[in-house]
Amino acid sequence: MVEILDSTLREGEQTPGITFSVEEKLTIASLLDEFGVDIIEAGHPRVSKDIFRGVKEISNQGYNAEILAHCRAIKEDIDVARSCNVDWVGIFFCVSNRRLEQQFRSNINKVTDLITETIEYAKDYGLKVRYTPEDAIRTDFTSLIKVSRAAVEAGADRISIADTVGAVTPTRMYDLIKSLQSEIKVKFNAHCHNDLGLATANALAAYEAGVTMIDVSVNGLGERVGITPLSELCLALHSLYCVKNNWKLEMISKISQKVSEFSGINISPNTPVVGKNAFVHNAGLHVAAVLHDPSYYEVFPAELVGRNRKFILDKMASIQTIKQKLQQIGVSTNNDNITRIMRYVKSKEKGTVSDEELRGLLNISEIESVMFH
Repeated sequence: MVEILDSTLREGEQTPGITFSVEEKLTIASLLDEFGVDIIEAGHPRVSKDIFRGVKEISNQGYNAEILAHCRAIKEDIDVARSCNVDWVGIFFCVSNRRLEQQFRSNINKVTDLITETIEYAKDYGLKVRYTPEDAIRTDFTSLIKVSRAAVEAGADRISIADTVGAVTPTRMYDLIKSLQSEIKVKFNAHCHNDLGLATANALAAYEAGVTMIDVSVNGLGERVGITPLSELCLALHSLYCVKNNWKLEMISKISQKVSEFSGINISPNTPVVGKNAFVHNAGLHVAAVLHDPSYYEVFPAELVGRNRKFILDKMASIQTIKQKLQQIGVSTNNDNITRIMRYVKSKEKGTVSDEELRGLLNISEIESVMFH
């Protein structure tokens, strides 16, 4: 069993140049709740008045998903989060030696005391607590164990292992989670950044190691180049690991498009799962195989995520592709015309043949004019 924490409304809003209105946040939160995420990280309510209002309104919607507020290890942050009626607080504090010495001018003992006091304060008010040792991957293991163990003893319900700068490999992530589990009995989260394009792979490695909750965002939005995308993770878990959560996977494309609209960031055509090209088949041999059985070239069917597969015509096409396209546009013709169309398609060095162009090519004289003059 693995749970999903969606951070589109917190981490996603840290994407350079991205802000969501309160109304947009409510729309996104409602879609995520209907989809079936377990926790919605609604934001850091002390950052601004509109974030505070957004977190509070989301918390009061009565969603099935629990709501988490992002907080520093400061009691005032806990007070503000508590006033928003959230279920969880996510307390973060980096304990790497370098930052303790150079930025915080402190030491592991002092910050451990601060973290545990803040956790105890939150627990006294009945809040669930996730503690994140930020940049856990590059933190000395002894310090990581010390602060995590203290956090659990103070009442933390979860420890989130954050690959804050995307600096780990799947093998190292797996080994770290296993090592932590041998030392501390608590539920672990994984929060993986995508700076080297490894966020999904690292999140899956964490899952294989025993992590029970993974942080994601819609379209992979987040600080710098973002974190593990919701669509990639859920489809990988469903298709490769046979995870049977009650996710409404058919909503994936709708959610992705809505967040793209609100963020102003277009979805690249080659984006896995939700990109325009995800279920577009091109080469003749591929098309022939897919027409026989889509699973030959699809790890999961397009219909699972509310998509339709498509076939395009260009110089890679086969006779079967042309016949399929003619069938799709509701046109029948003889084999001679199909042969002529095939010659034309193969002669086109750049670009594709559109449906409108294909209809035009059914005029034999036009085909011959293009081909032989």
